[in-house]
Amino acid sequence: MTSEPLIPLTVLVVGASDERCAELLAALPLGEADVICFPDFDMTPTPAREFIDLCVVDATSDQEHGLEVVRRARRRWPTVGICCIGSSNVVATLAGGADDAVPKGAPDVVATAQVAAAFRRARIMSAQLRIAFGDVVYDREARRVWCAGDEVALTPRELRLFDILFLRAGAPVSIDTLQDYVWHDEGPPESNALAVYVSYLRRKLRGSRQAVVETMRGIGYRLAPKSE
Repeated sequence: MTSEPLIPLTVLVVGASDERCAELLAALPLGEADVICFPDFDMTPTPAREFIDLCVVDATSDQEHGLEVVRRARRRWPTVGICCIGSSNVVATLAGGADDAVPKGAPDVVATAQVAAAFRRARIMSAQLRIAFGDVVYDREARRVWCAGDEVALTPRELRLFDILFLRAGAPVSIDTLQDYVWHDEGPPESNALAVYVSYLRRKLRGSRQAVVETMRGIGYRLAPKSE
């Protein structure tokens, strides 16, 4: 296994105008950020992403609502970096859960530099948490999987199957071990259930050019390098 290939980080920007959001995006490394902008503080609809890598809140126009967004973001994403710009009460903003707070009235160059610094920290954090097997990347803490650069949505059972195959990548995992791990608290699965879920997982990883779930006849399955 290797360190994470370069995968864009998901950056949520709340409360910033389209123009301001574009300025912040320009401060980030080209091609390294997948930015979702919500100009309204109520974030309606709620961001569909279950996980993000960085949250940027622009409280310039409304300190009260900006602080509430900081608090909500901290409750929803306890380990995610939160950077608040345009804060008229830096102490309250930091106490509310922000990691960085740029005072209202600070030059734009200061705010964008602070966002860029927060992004660098998020990149370092992702490199520590994400491990790659070929072009398949796994962040076990966040329970996120990428295949050839694209994030893959796995059901809880598919994720348990992927988890044990990834942790033992390159080695065969027996059918009994897989069944116990995937259906650990639900009793024995139906006779063909494991094969069905392996097929689901293969379908979701079919975009990989470097990894494949192999059948080890009479033994089980393994996550292995794909043959040329």
